[in-house]
Amino acid sequence: MKNGLILLCLFLMIVANVDAGVVKLSGSLKQFGLDRVTMNCDGIAAEVYNDKSIEIVLDTNGRFDLKLKLKHPAYYRVGQNVLYLSPGDELEIVFNRTVALTTFEGRGMVANNYLKNNAKVNAWDVVKIGQKLNPFGLPEKIMPFDVYQSKVDSIVGICLKELECLEGVSPEFRKLEKVRQKASQLCAYLDYFSAGQLSNYDDTPEIKLEKKQAFYRTIMEIVDPLLQEISVSDRYLELPEVRTVLLECDESQVFHFQKSIAFEELKRVLAKAAQLDLGLMQKDYQMFAEFSRQIRNKDLSSSFKAKLQERERLMEGCTAVDIPFKDIDGKEWHLSDFKGKVLYVDFWATWCLPCLFQMPAFEALSEKYPEIQFIGISIDQKEEWWKKKLEKNGIPEHVKEFLADPYVVGEAWDLSSIPRFLLIDEDFKIINAFSPRPSEKEKIEPLLESQIKN
Repeated sequence: MKNGLILLCLFLMIVANVDAGVVKLSGSLKQFGLDRVTMNCDGIAAEVYNDKSIEIVLDTNGRFDLKLKLKHPAYYRVGQNVLYLSPGDELEIVFNRTVALTTFEGRGMVANNYLKNNAKVNAWDVVKIGQKLNPFGLPEKIMPFDVYQSKVDSIVGICLKELECLEGVSPEFRKLEKVRQKASQLCAYLDYFSAGQLSNYDDTPEIKLEKKQAFYRTIMEIVDPLLQEISVSDRYLELPEVRTVLLECDESQVFHFQKSIAFEELKRVLAKAAQLDLGLMQKDYQMFAEFSRQIRNKDLSSSFKAKLQERERLMEGCTAVDIPFKDIDGKEWHLSDFKGKVLYVDFWATWCLPCLFQMPAFEALSEKYPEIQFIGISIDQKEEWWKKKLEKNGIPEHVKEFLADPYVVGEAWDLSSIPRFLLIDEDFKIINAFSPRPSEKEKIEPLLESQIKN
């Protein structure tokens, strides 16, 4: 009997420990208008490659249920919604595109309700407070920095006061949120350079940098104390707001703070990751592989290796990944249908302004290089938006336009942002999966010309 009780206790302890390390999430994607979304970890590894992404998929009843194992509390993001998840949380969530309308019920709701009501301070929203706006939605008068600072401090102060009064959250959450709010405050100070319109749109990069550095020097006295506070622990590097502001302050070469070994490693890893985003060439693979083995931070190492593995799949000389899509008449096509021609592919969407900016240059190149097949692939989730765009502007003579499933394209070509351009040779082999943009004439034209046979 005694042995039985001991075994039962051990069993209950094991079950308790298992449940304590599990987060249970259920609910719906109300107002998202989608049947699945991606939940991304916001930790330090997210700066390199989000290999901890979790797909939230609705069942036939329009609901989702998922479990994930966590050793430590962590921040996640679904759309614009920021979540704080701790081992043992059980949350019923109704997600909404408008963060303030997302609802939480269950264990962990207090922390997450605080987050949805206390988002990062937006510099452009601050400069518009009490201001008359012009037709472009910008203030008619520039708000002086001291007035702007007072408004930012007031907003952050309210958030911190609410945090102090919060009941039912862990000391860890309080500590991290206090730092997150301070980093958000600091970000807002720096963002005044843009929101306060301290630079002209036609300034050269050199002039813009000079103006930015001059402004930063005027606010050093209020920035330095906050900077020291948020850089005191490597634990804070798990917060995206902290990473953003530390990287900006370091790059500006104006501010000074204690740079830890972990921060310096993050900078090195980000620099190498940026090189990978220019496309992986065969001659560089061993160099990247050796670098990945030298990364000390486990999360950074894991994310960099995952990114390298993805880039290896899309490396120069590899067979292009085939994807399905359809034309404006609904006819089904595949990328491989164009094998035998050199392909310059543009991934875009109607809601992407940088994508639309590239279109005139893309069309101009298609006319200059008719031997090459120019292909536009929209990842719009609403087909009618795509059709209206094509019907209004027409399809250029030397360009073929298609619509593809964004999830299929995203997985096939590791599509994390758009616009994105591919260059594929006539044997359907990858030349560059991260090809230069059409507007970068000095880079893209030599590549295109090298593929044209005399």
